[in-house]
Amino acid sequence: MRKRILLVIGAALLLIVGYSFGSRHTTVAYAAPPTQGTVPKSYGRLVTAISDQIGTGLIFEDSDGVIRFVAMTGMKEGELARYDQTPTHGGIPKSYGHLVAAVANPTGTGLVFEDSQGVIRFLTITGKTEGELTRN
Repeated sequence: MRKRILLVIGAALLLIVGYSFGSRHTTVAYAAPPTQGTVPKSYGRLVTAISDQIGTGLIFEDSDGVIRFVAMTGMKEGELARYDQTPTHGGIPKSYGHLVAAVANPTGTGLVFEDSQGVIRFLTITGKTEGELTRN
């Protein structure tokens, strides 16, 4: 019987102490002001937006096929060149068509291209082909 009374009194005491310490500190979350920046029109059309570990990014493709990664502040984070004949390190062939989507996952960013024949290619950010689909 004594053990039950001590258990009830101990639990009540812990509840009172926890409430008194927990109710002293109030946490208020404030919304950040909207981010504003500028992006040159020469970056081309906006293809997609992705969210990764460092925040939200925008991906643009210009008329020459150059792909640019831009932060929400307007700062250019990176660029992928496109080539016709001579392969470049990290470049992507122009024959792969237009960039249609991008996906960010824990292992990196994946790019999805579709050419004029309807072939859909999945590439890594380094230009390595991960998969290919044909449409009929």
